[in-house]
Amino acid sequence: MRQRPPYLLIWVILIYVNVPGIGQINPIKAAKDLGKSVPEKRDPAPSNPNTSRPTPAPSSSSSRPAATSTGTNTATALDATAESSPAKSFIANFWKAIDKLKAASAGQQYNLYYSNITSAETNLRNIKMRDPNYDTKALEAELDKYKAEHQGANTQKETTRDIAANTIRFMSDLFESDQTSYSSNLNLEQGIPAHQAKIQAFTDKVNQFLASNPDQSVIKSKESIATQKANFVAGAVAEYEKSINENTSKAGLTTHRELVGMDVYWGAIVKIFPNLPAPAAASQAVKAALVRLGSEAQMLAKFNKNEVEKMKNTKMPAAVTVNPALEAEFKKVIAEMGWKESVVKINLLTRDWSTLYHNITGNIIARTQEAAVVAKKNDGNCILYSITIVQEYTGAGKYGSSKHYADGVLADKFLCENAK
Repeated sequence: MRQRPPYLLIWVILIYVNVPGIGQINPIKAAKDLGKSVPEKRDPAPSNPNTSRPTPAPSSSSSRPAATSTGTNTATALDATAESSPAKSFIANFWKAIDKLKAASAGQQYNLYYSNITSAETNLRNIKMRDPNYDTKALEAELDKYKAEHQGANTQKETTRDIAANTIRFMSDLFESDQTSYSSNLNLEQGIPAHQAKIQAFTDKVNQFLASNPDQSVIKSKESIATQKANFVAGAVAEYEKSINENTSKAGLTTHRELVGMDVYWGAIVKIFPNLPAPAAASQAVKAALVRLGSEAQMLAKFNKNEVEKMKNTKMPAAVTVNPALEAEFKKVIAEMGWKESVVKINLLTRDWSTLYHNITGNIIARTQEAAVVAKKNDGNCILYSITIVQEYTGAGKYGSSKHYADGVLADKFLCENAK
């Protein structure tokens, strides 16, 4: 008869040992039936009553078990109460998580801290489920301490994130939007007070920003932009100063307000970037220009002086020809236009008539003449005009009467004695 393989014996024994309800199978007999020799089962030696394991005491204490230091790690030794608890493994894992929290930093190792708190919380729940009689007050108190530290670190992290976001927002506005410039849409009576309010609001905004303990790393990242913008200031200041020095009316004060706004702006940049040389140089350039320009009253006096000099030097365009009949045509057209000024002088600027042709057909449609005209206003001051008259072509080489075609002001303030 073919001998059965030996692994069948092992299978039968495993069934007997591990499967409940099959204990009636005798493994010794089964082995003999298979033709194998198996040692007879013997009763174990009687145990020594003096060495028997004591009955565990009821779970009543959960004081922190003793721990022994092993370098940077801490090995936890459970006390008798924990050792005898059905939740022994969870208790051990709880204290392992606490040991890791103790060695970690809530602020610098935020994620590690969070994961170990989560681990300790999970083990604490399992302890309560596995051994409801186990006193977990001390464990909860220990865990609460680290949860409080983690919450503090989380709050600080959120605060830091908010500060960084606010700093980025402020710095973007600082370099990318209009902050202190003068609005040219307003006249001086409205514009100057509005501009003063605008730069005061900007100053308050900067002061509040600096008092908010902004993120210095964000500020540092903007140093190159501040330097680049500052490098263009000297050229802009020179242009503004030249414009103001040459201005002939109080409208030049609008340019002065631009410089005032630049002074406030670059003063703020210096506060934000106190160690950058370029913004400091830009701020000094603006301040120096304002000192040279002087007060508003001094600038107005300069504007008046410039206006007088300009009027002295403004001459009437010279006549290219003298033609009393043609000059009379201009006077007639001016009278028809209803001007209240009286004509002082007419200088013809074209010797001959200029012919106008149709764009498509090329046919003659009209002819024009241009002249410079000085007229005296009711207040006694003169004004210099450029006037063009036109005569429409009627055919057969003939033209109609002269009419107004175009006009423009060459000088709104003109010395009457320069009408030559």
